[in-house]
Formats: sequence, C-alpha cells, structure tokens
Amino acid sequence: MISTTFGLRVGLASAVAALALAFAAEDARAAPPASASPSPSPSPSPSAPAAAASPAGPAAGAQAGEEASTRFKRGLQLFDEGDYALALVEFERAYQLAPNYRALYNIGLVNVQLGRYADATRTFNRYLHDGGDEITAARKAEVASAFAELKLRTSTIDISSNVPGAEVLLDGKPLDATIFHGPTLIDAGEHTLRASAVGFAPVLRTVTLAGGDVTSVRLQLVALSSLTPETPHERGRTLFIPGVIATGALAAGAIVTGAILLEERSKLSNLQNTPGSSAAQRTSAANEANSLAAAADICTGLAIVTGGVSVYMSLRIDHSPRSSSGTLGGSPTLVLSGTF
Repeated sequence: MISTTFGLRVGLASAVAALALAFAAEDARAAPPASASPSPSPSPSPSAPAAAASPAGPAAGAQAGEEASTRFKRGLQLFDEGDYALALVEFERAYQLAPNYRALYNIGLVNVQLGRYADATRTFNRYLHDGGDEITAARKAEVASAFAELKLRTSTIDISSNVPGAEVLLDGKPLDATIFHGPTLIDAGEHTLRASAVGFAPVLRTVTLAGGDVTSVRLQLVALSSLTPETPHERGRTLFIPGVIATGALAAGAIVTGAILLEERSKLSNLQNTPGSSAAQRTSAANEANSLAAAADICTGLAIVTGGVSVYMSLRIDHSPRSSSGTLGGSPTLVLSGTF
C-alpha cells in the first residue's frame, strides 16, 4: 500500500503499485497470508477491470472492460515514463469505461503529481463518498493526511456579478454554473477572471491567492449604453452650423467691402483725370481706397480660416467612449475575507 506523504512526492514504484491494484479483479478479495510478522505487499498484477453494465448487452460491457484494461495499462506505462498528463487522460478514460471507486484514489495521486491540487481534493472526496464503508481505516487516514497537505495548496473563491447570467472565465476556461453560484476550490496562485454579457462591456480581473485563502470577487459590468459616444452626424451638425454662419458673415463683409473699394478706386481715377482737382482730394480718395482694400483682405482671410477650421472640426470624430463612471469596461469590486 502507499504511504501517503504529500510533500509533493509520490514514490514512483508505490504509485504504480497502487494504480495497478485499483483495477485488479482480485483486489477486493485479496488478504495477506497469516504470519507472525508483516509480509511485504504483493507485486501488482494488472488485469481487466470489471465490465460496466451496458444497455447494449453483455458483449458491449465486455468490450468496454477490455478497452478500459488496455487504456489502464497504457496509463501505467505513461506514468512510468513520467508523462503524467497523458497518464491521467488514460486513467480517467478507463474509469469512464469501467467505473471503480478504487481508481479515484489513484487518479487523485496523479493530479497531485501534476500540481492540480483542487482537482485532487475533489477526486479524493468522490473516492470517500463512493467507497463508503468499503474503504479501510488505514486508507481513510491516508486521505485525511492528504487533505491536510492539499489545504495548504488550495484556496476558496466565491465569484459573483451584478449581471445575472453573465459568462465568467477562470484562466480562459468557462466556469461551471454550479461553481459560479457558490464558493469553489481552486489551486493557490495567480488567476485571471473575465466576465461578459450581452449589452455590457467585458471586465477583466487578476487575483493572487495564497494557500488557505477564502476570497470573494464581485465582477461589476457596465452597460454599453452608458459608454456610447455621440455619433459623427450629431457632432458634425453641432459644429458645422456655427461655422457656416461665421464664414458666411465674413465672406459677405469681404464682398461688400470689395464693392465699396471698387467705387472708391473709380472715384480716385476720376479725380486723377479731372483738371483742377486738388491734391488733397486725390490724397483723401487714395487713403479711403487703401483702407477699404485692407478691410476686404482681412475679411477674406478670416472667412477662409473660419471655413477651414469649421470643416476640420465637423469631420473630426472623437472615438473615445464616455461613461457616467468615467471608466471603460467597469471596475470590478474585490472583497477579501477569511484568515491569512
């Protein structure tokens, strides 16, 4: 039997022996020979697990049992090679084909090797539940010791959201609905939470949990309606109308001033061609024409500048969304509780 010392080390030979014994057909009936002193554990002798009952009949059940045995042996080989991830896949598939509560104990051991402490805890709990009174006191003591070590490597998190039915991802994987609506056990360490819902901006949060932490995280989503920027059409209309009025007024001023300038220049030309006109008259007419020319140039220049600025501001679109809270995507509320 395995001595369950969970200092993150599970002896390879002992683990393989336990895994083999889980599916050994004679495991439940095996008894150590009578002896005055303890005898060594028997060598593992893997055999086909008992075929699960199948609606298709005994033949289908026997076929499932044969495949389960094959996958179990493949899992042993992968475990021996140190490929624990693939070994776990094979062991779990064998359990699906031919359920045997003893296998849950060994699946839990492989989860420990992979650092999946929360999964190991859940698997050991299933093992105790399904095995019930058939589990020996010694094995129950080993599992209790495992729980004490796993508690130091797991944390409890309670996730909630202000939007019912929001989808929540934990480290990129969707959370089961039963997990989302109550506290759940996860591995200690850093985790990323993402919540999303139709009509709301998604929110992202990273939390770091130590072993034994009990944490509550509330993900606050913000409705997209409060983040909608004003449309280009509305913004353009607001800025374009004043610009047109100002440009038109300046352009009209330039036209009127130009017309008066033409009249003054004609008057100056007549004075210059009329005998007997005084120098003072000619000088006054020239000064008036120069002033009007300057005024016309100023109005024309301002009309051009105002028109250009008006067109630019009308076409310029501010894409940055605004919300009443002043934040994009909302800010989740993190509430920590429990003991350090």
